Amino acid sequence: MRPINEIIIHCTDTPAGRPVTVAEINQWHLARGWSGIGYHRVVHLNGAREAGRPIERIGAHVAGHNTGTVGIVYVGGRSADMTHTADTRTPEQKHALVAEIIALRERFEIGGISGHRDYDKGKACPCFDAHVEYAHLLKGASDFVPLKDVMLARGDHGPAVLAWVQDLAKCRQMTRHPWPVQPTDAFDHTVELVTIWFQKERGIVADGIVGPQTRDEMERALSGKPPMMALAA
Repeated sequence: MRPINEIIIHCTDTPAGRPVTVAEINQWHLARGWSGIGYHRVVHLNGAREAGRPIERIGAHVAGHNTGTVGIVYVGGRSADMTHTADTRTPEQKHALVAEIIALRERFEIGGISGHRDYDKGKACPCFDAHVEYAHLLKGASDFVPLKDVMLARGDHGPAVLAWVQDLAKCRQMTRHPWPVQPTDAFDHTVELVTIWFQKERGIVADGIVGPQTRDEMERALSGKPPMMALAA
C-alpha cells in the first residue's frame, strides 16, 4: 500500500440536485487522457458512499499532490441553474462525508484534510473550507507535512532523470520506438519526445512530464502488464 497521510475533498461541479454516477465521472476523466476516474471515493446526493479508483492506486485529482492523498468527491458544487459555484451538499452528504473521513482516519495515518482549492487557488472546489470544517476529526496533526508528487520535465538533471532514461531504454527493448535513448542525466528534447511516445502508447496524458501516473505505467509496462484502468470496462 502506498503511503497516505491526507484527504482532499472535491465536488463534481454539477448542478444541485442532479445525480452523477461513478461511470459518468470515469468517462469524463478518460476523455481527459487519465486512466479513468481520478477520485477514490464518491458521495452521492442521498449520502451513499461508493468506490471510484482503488485507494491503493495513486489518484488523479490534485496536480502535484496525488502521491499521498485520497480524493473524495461529493456530487454537486453548482447552483441548479449553473450560474455560480455553491456548497450544495445535502444533509445526507454532510453526514456521509464525516463518516468517510472517520473511516479513512481509522485506516490510515491521516494528518491533514484539505479542499481542492487549497492547492489550486483558481478553483472554488469543493465550495466550502474543508480544512476548517473537518479539522476536529483529526488526531493531533500539528506536525503534518503534505507529500508532494515528484515530477520530472525538460530541463531537469540528476540521478532521477538517469533512472527514468534507463527505464525508457528497457521499454524500447520491449516495444521499439524511433528514438534511441542514450544514458544521460539531462532531461533533454529527445527524452521528452520518447516520454511523450511512451505516454501515448499507454493511453495517458501525453505531456512529456514524468509524474506519478507515468511512473506507474512504466512499472506496469516493464512488468508486462496492460495500462492501468481505474475501473474495469
